[in-house]
Amino acid sequence: MIRAVFDTNVLVSALISPFGNEAQVLTDLQNGRISPCFSKDMLQEYSEVLARPKFRFAPHEIAGLIGLLQSKGFRVQPPSAPGLSPDPADDSFIACALAADADFLVTGNKRHFPAQSCGRTKVVSARELIEFLNTPRSP
Repeated sequence: MIRAVFDTNVLVSALISPFGNEAQVLTDLQNGRISPCFSKDMLQEYSEVLARPKFRFAPHEIAGLIGLLQSKGFRVQPPSAPGLSPDPADDSFIACALAADADFLVTGNKRHFPAQSCGRTKVVSARELIEFLNTPRSP
């Protein structure tokens, strides 16, 4: 199973555009192809950002998405790791990826996730993750 950390912008995009790449990633998660990795702080950020009035997401949509992540993935408690990202708000996502030994960190903003900070975790867009999932592999 592929382990992935999702930047908040991926979840926002998935709810805004139900036929986009980000929504397809959530479908793959729901179908058991991806195991999401998250921390308590990340779940809090997801909830707060998705609840912003400008997005107009229904509370049941937000609760359903958070519930999906919690039911299909696993929570880690990464140590604090400041300075991993040019954007301090993204340090927790990199710390989670490292603690979970995630295969991928999925984001719409790669520049905030420098490869040298992410260890073996590959930083990809939703489209790149879908391409990886759909590429045949040898047994």
